[in-house]
Amino acid sequence: MLEERPLGPFDVADILLGAIDARLRLRGLAAGADRDRGAVMSQRIGGWAAILGGLAWLLVLLGSATGSGEGGPLAGILLIAASLLVLFALTGLSAFQARRYPRLVWAAFALPALGGAASTLGVLVHAAIGDEPFLFGLSAWYLWMTGVLTMMAGSALFAAATWRVRALSRAAAAALFVGSVLVVPAVFGMTGLAPIPGELAILAAMLVFAGGWIAIGISALRAGRHMPIGAVVP
Repeated sequence: MLEERPLGPFDVADILLGAIDARLRLRGLAAGADRDRGAVMSQRIGGWAAILGGLAWLLVLLGSATGSGEGGPLAGILLIAASLLVLFALTGLSAFQARRYPRLVWAAFALPALGGAASTLGVLVHAAIGDEPFLFGLSAWYLWMTGVLTMMAGSALFAAATWRVRALSRAAAAALFVGSVLVVPAVFGMTGLAPIPGELAILAAMLVFAGGWIAIGISALRAGRHMPIGAVVP
């Protein structure tokens, strides 16, 4: 069965969790009976992760824009949590997209994974040595920024795959894609690498990006509640 279709992040996670579950509980044939229910549960977990991840990234971006979220253990924890939540969302909600666009979905997963690792490393380095240059003359802050931009790129790819497959709400996917693209110039403006956009433009970009992830999560929860796992949401 696995050889008949491309595998995405959802499939790998599902296989690993199923193997662990069968090893620990030895349910035998009962595991097959629960497969559909487990898939729906994974979709719901991915939906909640998307909602919480959108809220967490909104706080991270707003904190960076206002300067209130720079430095400190709480800001670092929030950044790591936001990155992990988006990865959980991508894993739980990529089952449909990976069937038709496996490379696109894996890229959408790999970029946020790399971005989350870079951001986390930036947080840890900042906590250890502050903003002192440590790698090719770059400070931890630039490493953090690179991680954020990579996360945006992965979110845009996931939104594109979701929009094309119609696995979830296309309006939510479009909002996530637009927000991912709009946040990039806002981040460059905050870093001083580009002309600073207006405050309203920066706020709008952050709200659209976070709202896109939240809308994706709500769409997934509705699909899991009212439809089989293979249903298509318009």
